[in-house]
Amino acid sequence: MHTIALLAQKGGTGKTTLALHFAVEAMRQGARVAIVDADIQQSATKWASRRDAAEPIVVKTIPAGDVPLPDVLSLCREDSRSHVFIDTMPRVENQALEVMKLATFAVLPTAPSPVDIEALEPTVALVSRVGIPACIVLNNCRPGSNVNNQAARVLEGYGLPICPVHIFRRAVMADAFTDGRAVIELEPEGKAAWEVARAWRWISEQIGDERKPQRRNIKASQRRDTVTL
Repeated sequence: MHTIALLAQKGGTGKTTLALHFAVEAMRQGARVAIVDADIQQSATKWASRRDAAEPIVVKTIPAGDVPLPDVLSLCREDSRSHVFIDTMPRVENQALEVMKLATFAVLPTAPSPVDIEALEPTVALVSRVGIPACIVLNNCRPGSNVNNQAARVLEGYGLPICPVHIFRRAVMADAFTDGRAVIELEPEGKAAWEVARAWRWISEQIGDERKPQRRNIKASQRRDTVTL
């Protein structure tokens, strides 16, 4: 089971947005996906409550729920989930450490501004301390600006792989969440869907996922409320 943690000590980096979009993209490629909501704001849980499709399931762990993370992951494993995405809280070092010790891979999102890049350093230090494989994803990039490539060059100093596909700031990323969808479901031929799909394909290669990408239509089915373990 691939357990992918979205981590950043700074808020507003897009952890939840990327976790949900990558989860839907992984599901589109045939994975059995679960999203673990470990953020007290419960944004992933609320997204699932608006969603008409039954998958991916969202399960809550402390502090969003009452069940410890190891137990949640054990239940996901028993349910034969192939990919589990953990949405974490910002600015909580103890939680980040616990998640890293249980995850198999970490995705560190950051915006291309100097403030965001500098704020990423504590998370990179934690990754190094635990020794978990990880990568950096540039999120909320500015269309038509060279600042994105400049940021990527600066980020090379952290010594982690950097996703070559940048995720740009596009209104459709937020619009899709209005009714619990992802961009691939709202605008499957749009630029945002293209970026998410290719970024996830690259991350899949980093985690050693042998799954072959395949086209799958995600149809709405009977509404199923968010599962709380």
